[in-house]
Amino acid sequence: MRHSDRLPCALAQAPAMAECTQEVAMSPTQLLDHIGREQVRITDVRVTPLSYKPSDGSYIHLCGPVVLTKMDAGLVEVFTDQGIMGIGPSLGVRETDYSHLVGEDVFDVDRLQLPAGVDVACWDVIGRVKGKPVYQLLSLDDGEAADPAVRVYASGGVTWTYYDRGDGKPFGVEELIAEALEYKELGFDTFKWRPGTDWEEAGITPGKVGEICRQLRQAVGPDFDLGLEKKGYDSWTWEECQEIAPIIDELGFLFFEQPMGDEGPPQFDDYLKLKEMMPNVMLWGGERFRGLEEATPWLEAGVYDAVQSDCVYLGLTENWRIAQKAAQHGVMMVTHNWATSLGTMCNAHLIAGTAAGHMCEFFMYPNQMRYGLMKEPMQPVDGVLTLSRMPGFGMEVIDNPETAFPYVDGATTLPNPRYPHAWERAQARERRVAARYRGGSGPL
Repeated sequence: MRHSDRLPCALAQAPAMAECTQEVAMSPTQLLDHIGREQVRITDVRVTPLSYKPSDGSYIHLCGPVVLTKMDAGLVEVFTDQGIMGIGPSLGVRETDYSHLVGEDVFDVDRLQLPAGVDVACWDVIGRVKGKPVYQLLSLDDGEAADPAVRVYASGGVTWTYYDRGDGKPFGVEELIAEALEYKELGFDTFKWRPGTDWEEAGITPGKVGEICRQLRQAVGPDFDLGLEKKGYDSWTWEECQEIAPIIDELGFLFFEQPMGDEGPPQFDDYLKLKEMMPNVMLWGGERFRGLEEATPWLEAGVYDAVQSDCVYLGLTENWRIAQKAAQHGVMMVTHNWATSLGTMCNAHLIAGTAAGHMCEFFMYPNQMRYGLMKEPMQPVDGVLTLSRMPGFGMEVIDNPETAFPYVDGATTLPNPRYPHAWERAQARERRVAARYRGGSGPL
């Protein structure tokens, strides 16, 4: 069965193709005009750096050549002259002096080119001013038809090394299977994993990954969707992709995520050939797109079946632009989503409010900020997040988040202490993959 039969394109699920065409044709400026602009001036922008670091010294992410020792995030708060405050996410600790934005109108998000977290917070304000949830404002009509139920998939498989670390802790295929079955028991219907690790140390090959995939499929059954991502910190080579693609196609995997990275148009031929090798598997990618300009060639060439651009990186306005272009080309939006519930908040509203919107990633690695940052956590039930119908994003951050999750100085990632040269090997592999498309060898 082809993926188009198992998971219909979001456009096919829209009420009418005419509505999709209308959405594609509209710019953010037209969207704000449609919503109805008002004058609401920014009086202050504050960014609070936050961290989650396991108290027992354990690692959050272990499957790659580096270990993730903590998770950093930032809470963005935009204050206005109307006494309305909006919230948004920030990637770790970035530039926090936004005094130049004081006096700007939050309804000018279409022209200000704001930092991502500030842009998101302005949309929270806009929704609160208009008395509507953000997803309804994005839907281009009266918003009442927009569905607040957002399907999410369990994103995990980041703590298994597939080699014995010598610490007496689990590390292998049995644990991966147990993790998948746990998510199935929780009501999720889709699980994505990563064969990260250090392939040299673990003796991993595409064939071995294929065998792990077979065991995983046998354990979860035929009615539970599976996805496979790139290795974590380095990409699959073209040769490795050709070996694994027929295997996951035979096993009925739902998607293969950005296996060779995103080197741009020189990769398109290889990616399109890869899709021919796995007609039952979708190709997803684009989580690190820096804007519509970068995403457009991928969408126009039909490389990806789903684009994964993230509001935490881009802001809601720019990602809305990408969603319109995706809908125009019959591509679904399945947002990348890690770190905190602030990211889940804005990414889920984008999915609910756009014709291309289909699913949202839901991170399952150890991170207490996932549920602990909000007064009412965003917690999926049977693989579905139901968004609040309250104005804006309908979310409130806990009191004194900087006390609950104090910022911890220092690097988030460190070389794998057991194999300190693994990172160098991963970088070398990534350079070899990139060289194929940058003039080193192979097609340009």
